[in-house]
Amino acid sequence: VAKHTAKVYGQALGAAPTMAVPHLDTRMIDGKQSLLFGPFAAWTGKFLHNGGSHFDLPLSVRPGNILSLMRVGMHNLDLVKYLVEQGLQSKESRMRELRNFYPEAIAEDWEVIDAGIRVQAIKQEPGEEPGIVHYGTEVITSADRTISALLGASPGASVSTQVMLECIERCLPQLLESDEAKERMSDMIPNWNNDLKVDTARNRYLEIHEKAMADLNLI
Repeated sequence: VAKHTAKVYGQALGAAPTMAVPHLDTRMIDGKQSLLFGPFAAWTGKFLHNGGSHFDLPLSVRPGNILSLMRVGMHNLDLVKYLVEQGLQSKESRMRELRNFYPEAIAEDWEVIDAGIRVQAIKQEPGEEPGIVHYGTEVITSADRTISALLGASPGASVSTQVMLECIERCLPQLLESDEAKERMSDMIPNWNNDLKVDTARNRYLEIHEKAMADLNLI
């Protein structure tokens, strides 16, 4: 454990979605350094990790979404097969995958834990047939802007800041109206409220990129 201080990714196996790429990850849990390996997929009808009901999925079926759900199953048979096989895996089969990363892994040193639940987003985009599985991360907000929810893949460090900014802009826009708030946001996020994709922003992008690389000791 002490010799591994990074997150190392492998290749997605077979029909595994991109978010299920296996990786060996160092984590601090209750103040103790630990190694985690996974993820291993499974399937459940529950929408909540702590609590929820196995009837969550059946009760979510409506006349307006039943066609999409059926098409997902028919058009993603490889994914369905993958989920079933993953759910039936024994600890030893999981250890065999771990040994692709760490051949000397001893089963007694590892335990299987339930890491969480992801409810997959299924929707129809313009020009698409219904029933397409989307693996991205998306924020949805109620019409009265009193609640926002995160759908899709788990938000990591690469998107968590953008997700929170989007929630603030949608539900609490008044927090960003004052000059003081705008100045503080610009101090925390130099490219906040700037479109770096336009040609005139090239130099600004390079400046921010160079500073980030320096802060991370990469140059």
